[in-house]
Amino acid sequence: MISRDEYLSMPLQERFIKLDPEQEARAEELHRDSLVIDLHTHIVEEDFHENVTAIQRSQVDGMFEAVAAVDEDFPKSVSNLGLMMKKVEKHPNFTPAFCAQDFLDAQAQGKQAVMFQLEPQSFGRKVERAEIAYGLGIRMALLVFNTRNYVGDGCGERTNAGLSYLGLELVEKMNELGMMIDLSHCGIQTTLDAIEASKDPVLCNHVGARALYPRMKRLKTDEVLKALANKGGLAGVSAIPNQLSGNEEQGIEDMLNHIDYMVKLIGVDHVAIGLDIVFGDHVEYHRQAAKTTFKLDYIGQGLDAPYMYGIESPEEWPNITRGLVARGYSDGEIKKLLGQNALRIIKEVVG
Repeated sequence: MISRDEYLSMPLQERFIKLDPEQEARAEELHRDSLVIDLHTHIVEEDFHENVTAIQRSQVDGMFEAVAAVDEDFPKSVSNLGLMMKKVEKHPNFTPAFCAQDFLDAQAQGKQAVMFQLEPQSFGRKVERAEIAYGLGIRMALLVFNTRNYVGDGCGERTNAGLSYLGLELVEKMNELGMMIDLSHCGIQTTLDAIEASKDPVLCNHVGARALYPRMKRLKTDEVLKALANKGGLAGVSAIPNQLSGNEEQGIEDMLNHIDYMVKLIGVDHVAIGLDIVFGDHVEYHRQAAKTTFKLDYIGQGLDAPYMYGIESPEEWPNITRGLVARGYSDGEIKKLLGQNALRIIKEVVG
């Protein structure tokens, strides 16, 4: 296996799944003409202006940009949101999104829309802070990040407690506001409780299927995925290195395996894409985060592979469409996975 640097030095087309001429034309047309929405991104918080060209090469029409708030410091997360919002507002090729129609308008204008989410919510014991966040542009929030907070248990906790009474209050408040609920890093019982408590469909917007990689506690069980779908919710498949398999070489095929599994388990109407990848070295980020933020062992993650071939960078997004074509999905199914399912839940919850 070549090094990450050697891999990224290859021309983009050489990193893509090989297709025959008919498949090639079909994949290009599908990706160009479909509404493409990534349910979980980390691209504005990085060197946004340096990466604009690469972001545009992704041909993603809309994205949910995470405002990182792992320390759950509300003033800090509000400040970060303001800085990120201003970057998007000032760039002529990007536009903030506050409702479903904004994604469609951006696509029609040839722009890329950015809707913001908190990862995780940083409201502490003050549920009313959700109203402030909504007023400032937040339209989705993760309830818990890996470890326990006032709301519930994370997937990396020693215990598996469910939502607290405060968590139930927060779910009700988010429903009232029209703010989407993300459960990607929540523990199993917290996830199940939130699905049951919410009157709106909810999301696990950057996950995978635990059945394919049982060691990884960040991934969702069949029980969770079925409960999510039964409530009309959506699972976004991620492409995070070392979270979809424990192989020494990992890549786009691992991601496609999780898409295949979920589609067969819960139906194509309940699966989408939430890559959760960065332009930088994600494995190195996890190596450093393990020293300061969270222990990888707690969520069952190793550092087996150095990168994800075929989907190491957000600019490789078109390779997902190519992979879906190669695996025999119909045009209608691919359009749902790329963005129609995401747009449906945005319309239903946010408006």
